[in-house]
Amino acid sequence: MTPHTPALDGLRGIAILLVLLHHYTILQPASPMDGWMANVPLIGWSGVDLFFVLSGFLITGILIDARGSERYFSSFYARRTLRIFPLYYLVVFLSLVILPKFPTAHDLLSGPEAPPEQWPFWLYLTNFAVASRDAFVHGVLDVTWSLAIEEQFYLVWAAVVWLCPPRVLGWLCAAIITGAPIARAWSLAHGSTPIDVYVLPLFRADALAAGALLAWSIRRGALEGRGRAALGVTAFGLAGVVAVCWMDGDSWWWGPTMQRVGYTVLTLTGAGMLVASLVLPPAHWWPRLLSAGWLRVFGKYSYCLYLIHLPVMRVVRTYVLGPEQFVTFGSAWLGQLIFYAAATAPSLAIAWLSWRVFEAPILKLKARFPY
Repeated sequence: MTPHTPALDGLRGIAILLVLLHHYTILQPASPMDGWMANVPLIGWSGVDLFFVLSGFLITGILIDARGSERYFSSFYARRTLRIFPLYYLVVFLSLVILPKFPTAHDLLSGPEAPPEQWPFWLYLTNFAVASRDAFVHGVLDVTWSLAIEEQFYLVWAAVVWLCPPRVLGWLCAAIITGAPIARAWSLAHGSTPIDVYVLPLFRADALAAGALLAWSIRRGALEGRGRAALGVTAFGLAGVVAVCWMDGDSWWWGPTMQRVGYTVLTLTGAGMLVASLVLPPAHWWPRLLSAGWLRVFGKYSYCLYLIHLPVMRVVRTYVLGPEQFVTFGSAWLGQLIFYAAATAPSLAIAWLSWRVFEAPILKLKARFPY
């Protein structure tokens, strides 16, 4: 198996911090400059794309290394189940079974328009439910659309890696990376909605496949010495994201240019960041940055943070500090910065507690399922 790389924890930390910035940016602009500046943290929805690239890389690497093992399928699915299911289903249970017994809390956290159908959340089909109703309406569980995509990926990808000869696997990843943007453009031109393109696996498969291709490539020695080039790709990708946002006039995920071109640029950027973190020497500034303790803390607790940050945000916004309470001296950003801290601190505390008393003890059971 591939040894643990601390920089990947930091990369995961960047991904979750982007998501937190996106959802925790609630200011009411006090000036045109405030509104323009808000586009920077609001691009944080793209942290999900970085998670996709990372998941594609890590999961495909595990599967390639375990290929041929007689416990290939059983160990893979058992270990994934231990990592993902317990906390996920605890949150689903609390949201769908316990929370409705407290109407005030339910309306605050889940929203008064929470959908009556519950089965998509229990079956990791949130993304299809969101697409079918063309809306996000559940304040706690709608974020699980991306977890649903990853679970759907795990469900089929283990068999794909098992069945595909190594050379074919690389070409298959390349075909998916090429095909997904074409599918997005074609579908948008033929009636698909922006939400369809945002949440359905066919349209987001390129990010997962890019990570998978990198896992395949690094095991063939194809990435050696590519670190500086990867940083160049990252810089080029970031510039491309800025250009896409400028063409759309904002940084939201539903922009026409963002969906046709920007998702691909974000995948390229995430892939560049990942390659640089893998092949540059540890003394280089990029791996050193990603190995910073505070960033790795966010990466370590990112799963729980992702699942609980929205209800925490709603509580803090309602009972502690809302945007209408931000003190402004020509700008609302001082209040916004305080809100970031006020919402992040309890989120991180809950995630730390979840790890210590719930997640980590369960993960010890993974030792019973070696490859």
